[in-house]
Amino acid sequence: MAISEVTIKNVRFPPECIPDSWFGTVPLNAEFAPPVLDLKRFSPYIAILNKLQVAANAAVVLRAKYNDTRIEENTAAMIDLLPGAWQLPARDILYLNFFGTVGAPVADYTSHFSVWAFPPTIAHKIFHGVTLTSEEKAIADEFGVKNTVEKGLLPLPISQIIEREYAVVGEETHSRSINIAAADTVFTIETIYPKPGEIIVLTAIAAAPGVAANNVRFIVDRDTDVGLVDLPTFPLSLAAGGEISCFIPALKEIRLTTSAGAIVGAHLFRYTYQRIRLNNILRVRFGMVSQDEVPGDVFKKVQAGII
Repeated sequence: MAISEVTIKNVRFPPECIPDSWFGTVPLNAEFAPPVLDLKRFSPYIAILNKLQVAANAAVVLRAKYNDTRIEENTAAMIDLLPGAWQLPARDILYLNFFGTVGAPVADYTSHFSVWAFPPTIAHKIFHGVTLTSEEKAIADEFGVKNTVEKGLLPLPISQIIEREYAVVGEETHSRSINIAAADTVFTIETIYPKPGEIIVLTAIAAAPGVAANNVRFIVDRDTDVGLVDLPTFPLSLAAGGEISCFIPALKEIRLTTSAGAIVGAHLFRYTYQRIRLNNILRVRFGMVSQDEVPGDVFKKVQAGII
């Protein structure tokens, strides 16, 4: 199930990084249909395509668009089967697809990537030229947000937010061999629960690729979000570059399952998650508390994007 506008608007605990993978036959002199990623009308959220991995192939051209910027690059000199340096932020349009350029159609071409998604803070709105409400303007004036944005100190990078505000209590990498003993049947990999006063965050997934025709799936349910991630494992691997980065917080549980279109037998999966201390900043950001339930100006500062 490809990432869609519904996926972006289903972000409950921002920022979230949703993984996806794709494989298919890239046609000659045409783009694959439907597009690998085609996001429109996801305002007010910001979406950022990153950690894009492709197979280097002179017959395949990568095409992307973020807002009004277009990209068209032959993949021949790309880093083969390793995530490359991609950071494509968008408020209106985010697009990714592949075009066959020479020779013959390219069968079983693979790619995987992640998309960060979050509603904009006041700092983001100022940075992107979005009109503020009267309440947002008052908060911006109170904390001098516009001046800080113009200095280049805001908006805060996601990496900095996570490093400063998501205090890691523990980090674990698990591996499982799951016997897929029937076709079109869901098999449990693991269900992970947070401890009191903590949340859990899924940060990476990997799997043996299997055979394309078997279409082995890696499925992630989060709290009440069933099928939040449902991707094919064929573009993945257990080697370097085959793992997909993600950042999926959960308050109650993360359920990992798999299914396939055929009897596969034993199939290998690997995934990493963190246990994070639930603090007041996260409670505000996740909409768990009102302004009166947290001390000082924490609520306004989270809205402003200062913290």
